[in-house]
Formats: sequence, C-alpha cells, structure tokens
Amino acid sequence: MVAVEDVEIEVKTKALLALPVVVALAACGPTASLPPGSPVAGTTPQASAATPPPTQATQTAPVGRAAASPAVASPSPSPAAPTRPVGATYGVLVDVLTSPTHYYANEVGIDGRVWASMVLDKRTPISSLSGHPIDLPHVSTSLTALYVLNGDSAVVSLRVPDGKQTLASHLQVGPNMEAAFSVSPDDARIAVSVLDFGRSPVHVTLYTESINGSNHQVIFESDSNYVWPVAWHSGLLVLAHAYGPFEEDVAKAAPGLDNPYSAVSYHIVDPVTASRVVLMGSCTVSGPLSPAGSGCIQGGTIDWAGNTAPWRTTDWGTVSSAAAVSPDGRWVAAAPPTNPKVMAIYATSGNVYTYLDGPGLRDWAGWLDDQTILTGSYTDPNWTPQVANVIRGGIVNDVVGPHGFYAARLPTDIV
Repeated sequence: MVAVEDVEIEVKTKALLALPVVVALAACGPTASLPPGSPVAGTTPQASAATPPPTQATQTAPVGRAAASPAVASPSPSPAAPTRPVGATYGVLVDVLTSPTHYYANEVGIDGRVWASMVLDKRTPISSLSGHPIDLPHVSTSLTALYVLNGDSAVVSLRVPDGKQTLASHLQVGPNMEAAFSVSPDDARIAVSVLDFGRSPVHVTLYTESINGSNHQVIFESDSNYVWPVAWHSGLLVLAHAYGPFEEDVAKAAPGLDNPYSAVSYHIVDPVTASRVVLMGSCTVSGPLSPAGSGCIQGGTIDWAGNTAPWRTTDWGTVSSAAAVSPDGRWVAAAPPTNPKVMAIYATSGNVYTYLDGPGLRDWAGWLDDQTILTGSYTDPNWTPQVANVIRGGIVNDVVGPHGFYAARLPTDIV
C-alpha cells in the first residue's frame, strides 16, 4: 500500500497529506440463515419540502436548461477557500466506464458544482468459468461523510464539510474475493458482505463490526442467497438481494440493472442476528433507496414496511423503466415507456407533472431533496449529468466534467 505521505490532495489554499486516493476539492466553486421466504423480483416516512408542491399535478413544459457551469475538477490555488454552505446536500456520481483500472467518485452540489472528485483503484479483476463476477457497489454515505472503496479492501472516508480524508476501515478480502459495505448513519458501525469466487458455488459471508475494526461478528453465510449491505434504516440493516453473484444472473432480470445495487428486492434484517424483519419484495425494486422506500419497475412504489402502491395509468406491457421515488413519497422520476429519451416526473395519480432530457430506460435519477433530481448514466459514458428542480421549476444545471451514475446522497437521508 502507498504510504500516506506519498499522496497529495489538492485544495484551494494548501496541500494536505492523504491516503492512496487522489481528491480534488473544489472551492465555491457470518453464521445464521435468513428467514424463510423467497424474494420476488407506497411510501410511509415523510420528508419536509422547502416549498409545498402543487396538490394537483398537471402536465407542463419541460424544465429549461442553463448554461454550462465551469469545470472545477482541478482548481488552481487561490488566497482563500470558501466554506461549504451549512446543511448543503450533495449527490455522489460514480463513473466506472471511463478507465479500465480506476473509477471516479464525484460529489455534486445542488447547483451542479463539483465539490470533490476522487480517483480510486478498481477491484482486482476476477476470472471465473461460471460468468462475469458482479460489480458490487463502491460507496456508502453517513450523516457526515462519504465512504469509498479503494482497490479491494481499503475504505476511505471524506468528511463534510471540511474535506478531511482518512482510512476508515479495511475489509477482510482475500484472493478471488469481492466485497461491498455500508456504514451506519452515525459512522459507528460497518456491515460487509464478501463474495468468494474461489469457491463453487460462490460463497457469501456477511459480517458487522465497529468502524475501528472491533466487535467483529459474522452474522450470515450462504452458497445460494446472495445479499450485500446497502443502507441502515431505523437501526436495522438493509440488504440488497440479487438473483446471483454473476452479471449473467442479474441480466436474467433486466430490472436488476435498474438500481445502483443490482437488487431485485431488499431484506431488512437485525444487524446482530441477520433475522429478517421486513421483506421489500412484493415488487421488483428500482432506482436508489429513498426515505419513502423504493421505486418499482413499471410504475409503482414500495415503502419500508413492504407495502406497494401502483402509480401507473397506462399499460407498460413488456417495457420497464428505472424509477426513483422522492424523499417525501409524492413523486417518481422515470423514463416513460413511449419516450425513453426523457425523464418524466410522475405524481401519485400517475399523471406526468413535468419532464426533462433523460439518459434512457435503464438509468435512474437521484433525489437530492423533495424537489431536485440529479440524473446520471450507468450505461452511457457520454451522458452529461444534470441537476434540476423539477417541482418548483427552473433551469437545468449541467455537471461539467464528471460522468457516471447516481450512487448515493450526501449526507444520507436513509436513517
């Protein structure tokens, strides 16, 4: 591993010692079994909105586009570095398409400005005669920090708002293994799933521990139920469940490609025993997780109690679309089946409230608050991410420089 002193972190005023991750900060600029029940593969909690949206949704003209904001990936030194706005919200874009050896984690503000851009090592490629090993999630967010995977096992944290970077954890990953992790909102605990592709069938081990590595406990192991942690909710652990450990397994259900976790359902489990408390599996989940639950393919939502609510007003037939439900549960962003090149904002009635340019059916948006979305792309390396207030209305801010898909909100709103 590269020594801490060997890596430089650039800021507007000075160079800081850092870990083996390059970051440009922009100024102003275990053993148990899951309970019985096969997963298949709505909105209870409410988040407050800055301005109450209209009670009656009506179709409107598309949101307008703003002039491109200046790129800020590599700022030059200046006399002072402005402090980030208190209570600011960011979206995390992850780009795995640009480089064969590195991936990029970009922190984007609500105005489209890039506040941090991290260059990280990808996992060591694994060869298997059974298929292409799944590319597990790379990042996690807490109430105070962004956590990113560097290489196979190093978890690095980037704090908000001071930009302090530290080596937060080291995952127990050996040869031919791959891991995914989720840090609790209070930064106290970490849950980790390790997939061992050196065994046949592939073996998954789920463990939890304190963020400092103490209190290590294996809570679940399996050769057939493939789960990995993606969030913590109300003190419980949220596990993404996939059809299998290979990309070919995920492709059997195309909707598995419609969220950042390759999930078809979620198991909400006790973080000590792995006993399941809730199964979010009565629809095929879609889009990133939300305080309201999750979107479903073909126009529905599912809440944290596992209850679904249909939103569609037309027959989607065989078409499915990545759908993202807003934090307050009042809106869903998804490409309509008749026009996959736009991102429509659906009201609970199923009517389209407004729309803007979209990356396609397979790509999801992320809600930064009850009104604002960030659109990225998992499939198109040339798609320019956008930030737009789609409820109050206003301009669309292009995110200049970074590409990638929406992976998480910072700070997390899943608590």
